[in-house]
Amino acid sequence: MQSPKFQFLQDDIKDVFDISLLKEEWKKRTKPQIRKQLVFDAIEYRDIDQDINRLLQSVRREVTEGNYVVQAPKRYLTEKSRGLCRQMTLIHPRDLLVLERLSRSVYFELKRKAPSKTAFFEPDDGKFAKGFKQIDFEYGSFASWKKFQKTIFGFANENDYIVITDVANFYDFINFQHLRNIVSSLADIRESILDLLIHVLNRLTWTPDFMPLTQVGMPQIETSATRVLANAMLYEVDKLCEHSAVSNYARFMDDMDVGVDSVAKAKVIVRDMDLTLQSRQLRLNSSKTQILSQKEAFSHFCISENNILSRIETLLEKGRFIKFSKMILASKYETWLDRSSTGGPGKNSRLIRGNGPKIHKYVLSLIYEAGGTVSEEDLLWQIEHNPSMRPTALRYLSRTSRGNTVLKKLIGMLKNGVFVDDSAYVDLAGFMLHARFRKTSACTLLATEFCKYAASASDIGLHSAIFVSARFLARSQIHSLLIENTERISDDFWLSRAAAGLTSLFIGEVEWGQYHNFLRDLNSSDADDVCNYLLSVSSSTAFNQSLKAYIKAPNHTFPQALFFPKVLILLAVAKNKISASLAPNLHIDHPALKRDPYYSQMGF
Repeated sequence: MQSPKFQFLQDDIKDVFDISLLKEEWKKRTKPQIRKQLVFDAIEYRDIDQDINRLLQSVRREVTEGNYVVQAPKRYLTEKSRGLCRQMTLIHPRDLLVLERLSRSVYFELKRKAPSKTAFFEPDDGKFAKGFKQIDFEYGSFASWKKFQKTIFGFANENDYIVITDVANFYDFINFQHLRNIVSSLADIRESILDLLIHVLNRLTWTPDFMPLTQVGMPQIETSATRVLANAMLYEVDKLCEHSAVSNYARFMDDMDVGVDSVAKAKVIVRDMDLTLQSRQLRLNSSKTQILSQKEAFSHFCISENNILSRIETLLEKGRFIKFSKMILASKYETWLDRSSTGGPGKNSRLIRGNGPKIHKYVLSLIYEAGGTVSEEDLLWQIEHNPSMRPTALRYLSRTSRGNTVLKKLIGMLKNGVFVDDSAYVDLAGFMLHARFRKTSACTLLATEFCKYAASASDIGLHSAIFVSARFLARSQIHSLLIENTERISDDFWLSRAAAGLTSLFIGEVEWGQYHNFLRDLNSSDADDVCNYLLSVSSSTAFNQSLKAYIKAPNHTFPQALFFPKVLILLAVAKNKISASLAPNLHIDHPALKRDPYYSQMGF
């Protein structure tokens, strides 16, 4: 039941949640943001996209009538180092849409009120820079991050001393009351919209063990919406630095760099920045706050290394001196790695100090772009010892020609307790779903072991196990995995969609009846939506242009030019009785479907 005053707020809410604005939000920002969330969807939410008007009408109606309820989010852990984990939040697509729409309604005004032109954060626009792998980047648009880098390189030349710092546990200690006050002071935002925004954030915040809402702790989500709001929390620091006796200032989210002429001035600005943050119950990160001399700044920011890689990147973009660039990159990689006797980076490695990890990812991307590789042992070392490099290393490792050998080593790490976070299971599953393997009983056994470990670890692990089972295991084993976890799957949006994503595996098979009974017993509308989509693909007499284009297009960011959800949809296409006329070039466009023994056994 709503209060009597709600009727006076409805017009404001209707303005923000206009159908045309929601449609733009979904197409331009929400869909790209969904794809960046940790777990992928079995059919890439094509069912939602196909019937998007129904979702938009439903969201608008529920919000304007005051009946909107935030769906239960899912928490997962991503290891930073030494077992310390960042808690991330996975949210329902409709909640992501609402959050993006609310954030966007205030973004331009917040941007206009920004006190500093060198606070470079801008929300990701869903586009990808040429040759840039978004998975290697943490947040915001790549273009804005490059502007930030260019600026700090510049004032490392100009100033005798550079302060580098960031905010300690920034998201965890954002107070929603402070956030509300800051946003309302900067933007002409209607109270009803601000109420809804804080309401959504509160419902997405971690409140374990039946504890009350604390109004503290911005959920960390792979979305620009929360980052736009968090960015505004630091405007007061921007204003302080712009009006202090500092020569240069640059910020990208909570990474802040200040150029000064003396150590005394550096200490003053650090003191004042920290006190300003304390007024909002935040603090600078003492372990990461440094006052660097000009020489130390050059080393910290890896300016020389950046310049070298930037010049090589330009050559590669122009298609010039490819072999020469490849040779130089290989030489620089070895020099900067300074390999230790154990195979990892040595104590003088340029890849572990300051901005070295960014250089590490940068040089790897250029090596592979130039047609080179690094040793599997190097990548395996990073996977075992450096959690922040794990997704990058596994992605490059998926191009190996020794998939079976590498998989044995990875499963060995898993069994030895190397991985302590949920993200590790997703990263390993990504490798297993996309790399090339010889079909052997030993390889299949390794996949079986992964599914056992992952399914028992967490819901995120089970999600990974479901998809890995689809590629490697027999249908009877897949069915057993699903039945053993029916209760966990039935109440979970992501798991139920994953389980239903295996529909194409069972269509036309003797196990169809058992599998169909399992889906029916789930009693999940989310599972039904995915199942019905795949059934319609397998029985349709005509495909729309969107599906035709999707079926045909390869994705060369993956080693076999196929993203696994597409494999599941293509399997439904292959089982269509008139697939020869609907998709006559299916195996020409995607030769891996027949060539890869584990894809082939799925039913192609």
